[in-house]
Order: sequence, then C-alpha cells, then structure tokens
Amino acid sequence: MGFLSINYNKPGPGVDKDAPQKPRFFVFFAVVKRKFWHLIRVNLMYVLFNIIALGLAFIMSSVYMQKLSAFFLSSADSSGQFIDLTIKVILAFLLILTSVITIGPVQAGFTYILRNYSREEHSFIWWDFKENLTKNFKQGIAITAIDSVVIYSLGIAINFYTSSSNLVSVAAASFTILSLAIFIMMHFYIYPMLVTVNLSVKNIYKNAFILTIMKLIPNFLMLILNLVICLAAFYNIFIGLFLYILILPSFVSLMNNFYVNPIIKKYVIDPASTEESIDEDEDNSSSGSFYKKIVEEDETDDIKDENTDFDRV
Repeated sequence: MGFLSINYNKPGPGVDKDAPQKPRFFVFFAVVKRKFWHLIRVNLMYVLFNIIALGLAFIMSSVYMQKLSAFFLSSADSSGQFIDLTIKVILAFLLILTSVITIGPVQAGFTYILRNYSREEHSFIWWDFKENLTKNFKQGIAITAIDSVVIYSLGIAINFYTSSSNLVSVAAASFTILSLAIFIMMHFYIYPMLVTVNLSVKNIYKNAFILTIMKLIPNFLMLILNLVICLAAFYNIFIGLFLYILILPSFVSLMNNFYVNPIIKKYVIDPASTEESIDEDEDNSSSGSFYKKIVEEDETDDIKDENTDFDRV
C-alpha cells in the first residue's frame, strides 16, 4: 500500500439521514479528527509541489517590508536583523496560507481535496490532486501571474504613499491598504470557485470581489482568524516551520473552505442550477455545463464501491 494510497472501499458506519445537522463549528473539528492523517498527507504533498511559492512569497514580503527593514537593519545589534527576518517570514507564510501567493495549478488540486473534505465528501488524494492540477493548469497559472503583479504593485504603492505625511498621501495609503485587504479576502473564494464551477478567470475574480464586499464583516473576521493562527504558529519560527510542513496549510485551507462553501453554494451554484433547470426544457444539452466535471463515471467505476455514491462537482 503506497504512501498516498488508502483503501476507501472499506465500508464505514454511515450517517443516519434523519439525524439532526450539527453546527458547522463542531462538524469542522469532527472532520479534522476523522481526516487528520489524510490532512498530513495532503499537506506534505502540497509543501513539496508548492516550494517555489515560498521564494516568491518571501520576495513579496520583502517589498512590503522595505521601510521597516531599513529601520531594523540600522540597529547596531543582531536583534534587529532577526526581527526583520521573522516579520518577513510571517508575512510570507500569511500570503501562502491565504492562497494569495501560490502556484495556481498546485493550489487548485489542493483546494479540490480540502473542498471535498469540507463538504464531507470522498476524495482520492493523489488522483484528485493530479486531475485538478492538470485540468486547471492554464487558469491556475493565469491567477498566479495576476496575483503576483497585483501584490507587488500594491506593495510598491504602499511604500510610496507612506513615505509622505501629507493628507493626500495618507488617504492614498489608506485606500491602498484597504484594497490589499479586500484582494486577500477575495482569495477565500477564488480557488474554491475555480475547482467547482466553469467560469473564466475574469468572472472568478468578479464573483470573488462581489462575495467579498457582500460578506465584508465575516470575511474580515476570517482574515483576522487566519492572521491569528499564523502568528500563533510562528510565535516560535522553528515551531512554525515544523507546523507548516506537517499540517498548517491543510488545516487553514479546510477551515476557509468550511466557511466559503455554503456562501458559494447559495450565491453562485444554486442560482445557476435554477437557470440551467429552466434552460434544460429548451435545450437538454446545456444541462450541467456550469459545473466542473473532474472525473468521468467510466474512469471511476472500477475503484468505487457499488454501494457508495460520490457526487463530483
């Protein structure tokens, strides 16, 4: 049995369909407990394939730290250099954990697995990762390029506007920082939509922006929670690196997917399903075109248990 291969055909205890639904807070920790070793496997795979993003995120964090770095590095002792390095590392990992700086195709495969776990659905770790990496390769690369340009540009703008204390510069700096926060929050939705629905990159960003503004306060609280988790993990930089390699990205991504999936379903999937059900009366061939079909039925018949129904979107 390989490292990423698990026998999923073994029947489980099942779930009573008449059982009352638990609050999602408790469901989240139940999934973490049940999928703990799977989360570690997914995390190790993610870290391995996304290692280039570490360097890119560190470069971006250095852009944002230009003025502070000058202050810390001017210190006579080595503590200033250590503080500067620590802040850059924390900022870099925050950019990665919020999916702002990442290798898009890798993030797509990673998100698909965690999205399924958050919906309490089955996922074949390696095959789903590989399948979604391939199918979303072009759009994933486009998202990575867009994110890199936007984050770099906002970093330069923040450094430029904060170099002056006049009213116009303060207003411009405040607007730029707000734009950065909104752009980061948009990434709660970008990759889950990428692997769930058939949308152009333009419409993915458009929908992500609308959902970010529509749920601005909850999104901001989720951003704060992501920041708190990152700060807590990297309170000691060596413990933080260990947790990052072991489970931190999987845990944070699962948490974020638990939060955004009901929102995406309510505002993106359900309205589209209603429209398609109406269009189906006119043209049956259009039915289901909105959804991502990742695995064909005839490709999975030989690995599915005949008593198990996996709903792939």
